[in-house]
Amino acid sequence: MDQLGRPSPKRLSGFIQRHRDAVLEAWKQRVRAMSPARRLSDPMLIDHVPNVLDYIAEVTGSASTGAAVDRKLQGMPGYHALSRLAHGYDLADVVMEYAALRAVILELWERDGGGDGGRELIQLNAALDEAIADAVSRYQEARVRLLQALDVISAAALGSSDLDTFLKALIRATREAAAAVDVAIVLLGDGDRLEVHATAGLDDGPLLGPPLEATRELARAVLALRGPTSLDAALPTLPVTAREIRSRGLRAVYGVPLLHGGHPIGVAILGSRSAKEFSDEDLLMLRTMTNRATGIIVQAQLVAKERASRHQADDARALLATVVEQMPAGLIIGERETGRVLLTNQQATAIFRGSLAGIQSIEGYNLYRGFHPRSGKPYETWEWPLARTVTTGEVVNDEEIDLLRGDGTWGRILVRSSPVRDPGGRVSAGVVTFFDITERTRAEQGQRFLAAASAALSDSLDLQGTLDRLGRLTVPELADWCVIQTLPELEAARRITVTHADPEAVRRARALFREVDPPPGLAALMEKAPCIERPELVRDLSHPLLASLGEHAAFRRLVGELGITSAMVVPMVARGRTFGCITLATAESGRIYDEADLAVAHDLAQRAALAADNARVYEAAQRAIELRDNVLATVSHDLRNPLSAIITAAAVMTKRAAVRGDTGDSKAIQAIQRSAHRMDRLLHDLLDFASLRAGRLALRRQPQDPREIGREAVETFEPQAQEKGIHLGVVSSTEDVPLVVCDRDRVLQVLSNLLSNAVKVTGAQGSVTVRCEHREEHVLFSVADTGPGIPEDELPYLFERFWRGQRNGYKGTGLGLAIARELVVAHGGTIHVESRVGVGTTFRFTIPVGNAEAEPAAGRAAGQERPAAGRAAGG
Repeated sequence: MDQLGRPSPKRLSGFIQRHRDAVLEAWKQRVRAMSPARRLSDPMLIDHVPNVLDYIAEVTGSASTGAAVDRKLQGMPGYHALSRLAHGYDLADVVMEYAALRAVILELWERDGGGDGGRELIQLNAALDEAIADAVSRYQEARVRLLQALDVISAAALGSSDLDTFLKALIRATREAAAAVDVAIVLLGDGDRLEVHATAGLDDGPLLGPPLEATRELARAVLALRGPTSLDAALPTLPVTAREIRSRGLRAVYGVPLLHGGHPIGVAILGSRSAKEFSDEDLLMLRTMTNRATGIIVQAQLVAKERASRHQADDARALLATVVEQMPAGLIIGERETGRVLLTNQQATAIFRGSLAGIQSIEGYNLYRGFHPRSGKPYETWEWPLARTVTTGEVVNDEEIDLLRGDGTWGRILVRSSPVRDPGGRVSAGVVTFFDITERTRAEQGQRFLAAASAALSDSLDLQGTLDRLGRLTVPELADWCVIQTLPELEAARRITVTHADPEAVRRARALFREVDPPPGLAALMEKAPCIERPELVRDLSHPLLASLGEHAAFRRLVGELGITSAMVVPMVARGRTFGCITLATAESGRIYDEADLAVAHDLAQRAALAADNARVYEAAQRAIELRDNVLATVSHDLRNPLSAIITAAAVMTKRAAVRGDTGDSKAIQAIQRSAHRMDRLLHDLLDFASLRAGRLALRRQPQDPREIGREAVETFEPQAQEKGIHLGVVSSTEDVPLVVCDRDRVLQVLSNLLSNAVKVTGAQGSVTVRCEHREEHVLFSVADTGPGIPEDELPYLFERFWRGQRNGYKGTGLGLAIARELVVAHGGTIHVESRVGVGTTFRFTIPVGNAEAEPAAGRAAGQERPAAGRAAGG
């Protein structure tokens, strides 16, 4: 009451001001129950409410006095309404906040004992009604403008899911809603990753250089403060370069953070060239629009990410599909347990020569037949790698399978299979990859076959044996039938070799060949085949090489009886000459030849041609050698009778000349005797060599003391050595030298040949030494001289017959060392030579230690193995 007893209008006003904190706390507790308020923090919820309370207190206190309300508080209810509009409040929510404020003030007023002031309550209600009216008016006006802007934003959001397109529409609507806004910039990101996504009002071009960095600095400051900030307020915390943002003529600059769920997603920078600062209404409008737009921005970002992810997924699927189709391996993905084919590729179709896409179960895997390569056993349904993987989870590594493909051809695949497991470790599918290794396998098999063929063909120098072996090599590895024919000009008659796995079929075929004998057409074919310049592949009977023979019934019967389906005709060419051909044919196997088979057959024919030609040449050489040896034996035998007569007559003439004392005739007679004895030795050498080569030389083996044999040989050549001034001696080891079982005369013959050569080439004051030593199961004889030595390039030829060195001055038949080698080999020993020019030469040979009981067998064995042993010794 005042001094006149009237109610004091300031009593309620003072109460509100004194109890403002209590009013705010009680009001906050009450409005928290309202839905929009639940998502606001305490500072955001309180917002302008303290100023609104001050406004109500001012209005209540000045109602009776007529005093004006503080200018700073005028319009505060409207600002509060705009703030609530920015936070998504409906108008009813704003009105309910004022109603709650009224109720709290009244409750606290009554509790304080001031409830009988009716006039004051009327003034309070009037102040609140005035505040509500201002709030509603400002809310409605702003809401209309906001809805117009949001319509533009919504239209942009609905019209395009592209983020940058929406942002351009947003800043365009912002400029229209707030007339003071001349420039709008939207940056998205956080911290150092802020990037400009949309601009409006930059007539002089995009932000670049220092202005761009200044804009980013302001945006970082706004994010750090997590609230709307003007450039002037933020400048103290910004670098000097941040002032560059005014380079576009901007007076007022304002930054609004774009927050979603409390996390920053970017910043909106707004600038005005005309206004020094933005009005509160503009600022609230801008904050409201950016708050509303943030959700759309996030959604657009999510859509953009989803679209990018979808594009990436599509690209990944397209890449995967391309990789699957272009991968060098065949691929099949099968469903768990059922084995249904979920995915396959073109390479798999090409390898199988048929589609696999329609297989619905494991049973369908037998659409193409598989076989175990080693056993030839067919694959059971459950044995296929993919079947094992999808049912048991087995991992299969590098399993080879022979495959009967869709076009009837055979192939081999290398298979790998692995399960696909879900996060729980359960098998969800099976993946099998496989490579076509048909060509590689055939190449490897061809090389192994050719290597085995080369080894087999080199085992014999018998022509017919070589041809028979060739036929056995090709059947059934390469053919069902093998027919080998040689040209008559290379042999006395045409030779035909027929091979088949069934002996009865071979007899039937030979009878057919004799029966057709051959028909004219077949004869022409047989004449033409060996003369073709290249191998001929006959895939079927329509081939031009056979088409002309179709009219001959005998030929048709031959082909029909043998069941020929495919063939290869390959000439055998050796050293530039064609001497026959190989015909390889398939019948019951059903195999169809191709170019790879033809290449193997051609290579085989070349090797077979060399082997057969070597056998033919060897046979001819053996016949020539036999003929020569027979001639030598005959001539030598026939010459010995007249030579014996010459020797006997010379001996008689020598005695008569001695009786008469005629020295002149004696010298002539001695020359005749020397020549005759020399001829006798040559004849003996020729006969011995012929006997050795023919295997007819008999060895009379007896236990002998090798030292005695050596001494006897030395004694024979002592007179000749003394005459030339050569020291000749024999040396034996200090250890006991065991007996050897040998033909004493033949071992003496070997030593004599070696000593004769040594004495002839050794000069005066030189030496020749014979040694005899025990070496394990042999006795080693050696003859060493200090002669001129033998050049290294002549050493490999020393033991060849009729060969003589050209630089040692020795003249002879060239049979001595050849005979010596043959005699040593016949005893089961070896002989070799070491020599250095200017130092001398040493010949060494061995005679095995043995017993008399083993001699007959040993002698026979030596005679039978002589040619091979002779080749080894000569090497």
